[in-house]
Amino acid sequence: MKYRAVVFDFDGTIIDTEQHLYDVINEHLSAHQKAPISLDFYRQSIGGAALDLHRYLEDEIGEDATIKLYEDHHQKSKTLPMIENIRKLMDALEKAQIPMAIATSSSINNIRPALEHLNLVERLPVIVGREDVEEVKPAPDLYLTAVQQLNLNPVSCLAIEDSVNGATAAQLAGLGVIVNTNVMTEAMDFSTLDLEAMNVSAETIIERYFKS
Repeated sequence: MKYRAVVFDFDGTIIDTEQHLYDVINEHLSAHQKAPISLDFYRQSIGGAALDLHRYLEDEIGEDATIKLYEDHHQKSKTLPMIENIRKLMDALEKAQIPMAIATSSSINNIRPALEHLNLVERLPVIVGREDVEEVKPAPDLYLTAVQQLNLNPVSCLAIEDSVNGATAAQLAGLGVIVNTNVMTEAMDFSTLDLEAMNVSAETIIERYFKS
């Protein structure tokens, strides 16, 4: 199937914020003499609202310290480099004049410094975040909103994701879905999802889904 646009997840897909956040959380817990969280517990929050994780942190170190933890994460992660495969894919899509968008469960205000550092605000006309919808992933709202703003039908758009929550949201919205995992999401079980592909190169994506 050929597609007309690409909608990217942000965290863990465009930049590797997932490992970064996990490390920052455990640094802050250690500073408060609290036990570190496990990888399994953290992975449950990836790609979604992460309410259980937020509640746990507030119970352990308090609301103010949790806010400072996330501020620390956003401040330190704003200069993380774009994942190389995604950089190649965006460059190729831009050259081919294929529309691109972002649909993220993060707040746009929180990730704006990173978006600006990567020049994505200028390059991508559609960026949809948690403040734009009623429900974040795994609900389909973010993807439906992004596709609507692109003025396209969901079935003509391809989503690039890294997590089960994100891939579920894109599938429920009717998009084709490619999952490129990272260290934090490679152990997830994607077997219940109907994916176009997993862990494929930018060159393969362009050749398979955008060249006539």
